[in-house]
Amino acid sequence: MPQQHPFQSSFWSPTSSIDILPNFTLGFNVLHKKLQQSMSENKVIIAYIQDRINVENNHAQQLSSIVVSKQPFEMDIGGGLKRCFEIIYSESQESFKEHQTRAENLNTTALDPLVQFSHRYERIIQQSKLAVEAQVAQFDILCKQMEQTKQYYQNRCKTLVVFQPEYKHSWKVGRKLEFSTREEVWIWLKKGLEKEDKMMTKTSVLKWLSNESEKDALEMLQSLEQLEFLKLNHSNDMIEINHTATAPVENQKGSFAGFLGRWGNSGQQIKKEELVADMLEADKQYRSSVEKVELMRTQIEQILFVHYEEMESLELERIQTIKHAFISVAASLSNTIPRCKETFDNMMLYQETLEPDKDVQFIVEQYRTGQYNPKPILYENYFEGTAKDQLFGVPLEEVTRTQSSLVPQLVSQGLSVIESALSKLHDEEKYLIWTKNIPLDRVHVARAEINHTKFNQETLEKFDILLLASLIRLYLMELPECLFTFELYEPCKLLYSSQTKQEEECRLISVSKLLATLPTSNYHTLKQLTGHFHRLVQELKSHEKLSYELAKSFSYILMRPQIESKVSAHERNAHRLIQELIENYDLIFTEEAAKAQQENWKRPSIVVTPKKSNSLDESHGRASTSSRRSSILSFMRTSQSTPTTIASKRNGTPMIIPMPSSTLFEDPDEIVSSESSILIQTPPPSSHVNHNLSKQDDGHFLVDELASIDSFFEDED
Repeated sequence: MPQQHPFQSSFWSPTSSIDILPNFTLGFNVLHKKLQQSMSENKVIIAYIQDRINVENNHAQQLSSIVVSKQPFEMDIGGGLKRCFEIIYSESQESFKEHQTRAENLNTTALDPLVQFSHRYERIIQQSKLAVEAQVAQFDILCKQMEQTKQYYQNRCKTLVVFQPEYKHSWKVGRKLEFSTREEVWIWLKKGLEKEDKMMTKTSVLKWLSNESEKDALEMLQSLEQLEFLKLNHSNDMIEINHTATAPVENQKGSFAGFLGRWGNSGQQIKKEELVADMLEADKQYRSSVEKVELMRTQIEQILFVHYEEMESLELERIQTIKHAFISVAASLSNTIPRCKETFDNMMLYQETLEPDKDVQFIVEQYRTGQYNPKPILYENYFEGTAKDQLFGVPLEEVTRTQSSLVPQLVSQGLSVIESALSKLHDEEKYLIWTKNIPLDRVHVARAEINHTKFNQETLEKFDILLLASLIRLYLMELPECLFTFELYEPCKLLYSSQTKQEEECRLISVSKLLATLPTSNYHTLKQLTGHFHRLVQELKSHEKLSYELAKSFSYILMRPQIESKVSAHERNAHRLIQELIENYDLIFTEEAAKAQQENWKRPSIVVTPKKSNSLDESHGRASTSSRRSSILSFMRTSQSTPTTIASKRNGTPMIIPMPSSTLFEDPDEIVSSESSILIQTPPPSSHVNHNLSKQDDGHFLVDELASIDSFFEDED
């Protein structure tokens, strides 16, 4: 969400993208270490003012203790010397009163308010810290319990698979029907078709299935055929029940032995049924523990948001109180010693330069650990992965594959709801949709409503527009990897650090080509989101800074490094990129770019061995998706128009890289191999192919990879 309080977006884990569990203590401890320093500063300032008051009182007492004898002057009444001495002597008495008054003023206007605030400051910080630490400790306990239940659940699943290799966690028939065991499918199927002949027509079976689900009958029939419950003769459209392998058979008592009956031992069948029951019970306990931990995580995030806001307000109040105390000290001295007015005016001038907001920002710049990047706790089903019955925090590719769409339904349907409501809003209300801050607890409540249930556009229409926008923002923030992927951060950074305003057109073409290397779901989700922003900016031309505000709000969400650092916290390349995507949407997301992206992710990859042999490793004929993404830099440098042989000083195991082409838009089928084809030798990976190179050994290699991007874009353009 757009943050108004710097503390709320500055004291989180810098490694949240790779943390297994959320790390709440790192940023929290760094902040409280600074707050402890603030307490020490308060004590030093209080001690100084107290010492100054003591000195003033002591000086006043010493002045008042001066007593002289007037007897020698009594005979010279009216003498000039006597009058001069009396003036000099009376000055000591007046100075005594001035120092006494000054001490009283310092005590009343400076010391007492500062002492009272200091006590309240320490009390609030200590109480808040203990409360948060108690919640975090409880969270750690729940995490340990969750890990234990997860381990037990996985062990039960492994044991079950050993005794029953064909076991499936659920059996789906069509899109709506789901059974927990194969036997349940047989019982349902036998009950529905018991009056039918052994050989049935496709029409009669579809008629029966339409009673179960009118719109899903054909898909249900296909599922039953794929699961080998039914046999379909495509020549005459006749269907028969498949009794050959796993169909249930009736025992002597007339009951079904079912799939487990193949073991022919009732004792073994009972044991297997017990294993299934144990696994389901362990699954239930594991799912329950995940829900508890996830609820605790969201609660702690809400608590930390409130805590950081309170600490920031308290720090602002501290600096303001100290500033007032300093002004009171200067005023007290100025009022009692006019001859030192110039010195005190200088003191007052420095007090005017003390701005609490800037001091708070200084704390953020010096001590920040990482931006807010929530780490959801996911339920991992042993048989079906993380995409089952949950949405937030699940990898984008799994969500789109489960939903059979290019863009997650929350994003596509949510943006559709927002755009349909724009016509009913005034310009100022439209401006606030993506820029207004919504309390995190409200967003978490809305998140809980749709995270574990199926929803549609009508469900999303029930949410307030501002809340729905914040919900989409939180969903994108909780993705395990940002939409631009971590691999594109350095190329984009290099692209924007080396281009000038005169090269804007070339840069936009380069950005379009770079986006074509994104995974399909990432590309289309980014395209739909920035397209919505582009239309909104075009509609609200009176708000000239809208594109800037949108880029500021979404730059960290859409593109960030895998591990944050002091340097990356001040980089503005992501902000510039998002703003250009919004303002130049039509020039970047072209039909050619979409076609190139599609072809790029269909393109096979080859293995280039460090040997001189032209043979390919047959076992690595095609690279996985992760391998393609991790080799993005090599792909870009092999796409240069002029073939270049780049030899590395290191020899290692073969690396999977995409097939080279002269441009991202070239048909890979037209590539002609020759003796001058590019050979890239890469540093040996430790366990798998990865371009996140080590800091020391592979530092020069990464620099060489990034340096080649400039020539790639220049040659292509």
